Amino acid sequence: MRDPARRDIAESSQILRQLESLDDGGYARSFVGGGAQHKTGLLAGVATLLDSLGLRYESGAPLGGGSKLKADFVVEGRTALFVGRELSPSERRAAIASGRRCVAIEISDERSDAADSGLRVSRLERRGREAPGGRLQTIFLDDPSFNFDYAHILPKTEKCSVMHGHTSSALVEIVGRPQDGMVVDFNDAKPIIKEAISDLDHKLFINERYVTGRTQTHVDLAFYTVHGEFSLHVPRETTVLMDGEATVENLARELLRRIAPRMPGNVDAVGVYVYEGLNKGTQLLSRLRSREAERRRKR
Repeated sequence: MRDPARRDIAESSQILRQLESLDDGGYARSFVGGGAQHKTGLLAGVATLLDSLGLRYESGAPLGGGSKLKADFVVEGRTALFVGRELSPSERRAAIASGRRCVAIEISDERSDAADSGLRVSRLERRGREAPGGRLQTIFLDDPSFNFDYAHILPKTEKCSVMHGHTSSALVEIVGRPQDGMVVDFNDAKPIIKEAISDLDHKLFINERYVTGRTQTHVDLAFYTVHGEFSLHVPRETTVLMDGEATVENLARELLRRIAPRMPGNVDAVGVYVYEGLNKGTQLLSRLRSREAERRRKR
């Protein structure tokens, strides 16, 4: 009969070896998505998304065309997804040469700010057309020429319900993937910002809901405040009608709306800081919709 003490020692040794293998990385974590196990949470998340959209797909499918490269997912037989992996130059060429639409999905450690999730989705295309990949970087422009004066009225507040003015300044951040070492040439970005600010300089900002009449040259405004009823007849060319109250927050949105559409394709986001006088203001960061996606949406 086997000695129970020796058996206990043998079992304890086996357990210790298993624990040591865990310290050496001798275990694997798996994630469930789309009814299957995946090595990473990102893979599982993509599988779950494809399932929820009712799309037909294969996991770990070869691209074909003589290439040994496998995609993480081939969707509807047309689109190859590469998830959470960095392709070598030769693998990228093979993916593009396969004739399929190839898309890379990854989580980047380099993020523009705390609001940036790090999720990067880019289509692999031939050199000269390919959306720039790699790190995101931020540049900022802070210039005395970005100062401007404006008047506004906030009928719902006691102090600011009387027309008054501010001298403000703006700082603009541009977030994108550098091309030839630059996100955007400062000499290209500065005129865009100056033109947008010039459009807002020495203007009256007011909520469009207070408009009671319009002519080719003037706008009629009427609203109630704690001080009584206001009625204004103002020139259209000196008035900026806003979608909402004329707060500094909405002013930042108005400025961003004029800058963002003119940014080049490698820019992912634009942020503006607008100061209302001294020592107070607001910051607004907007991620830009890809130009191609926007064209498809409009169609």
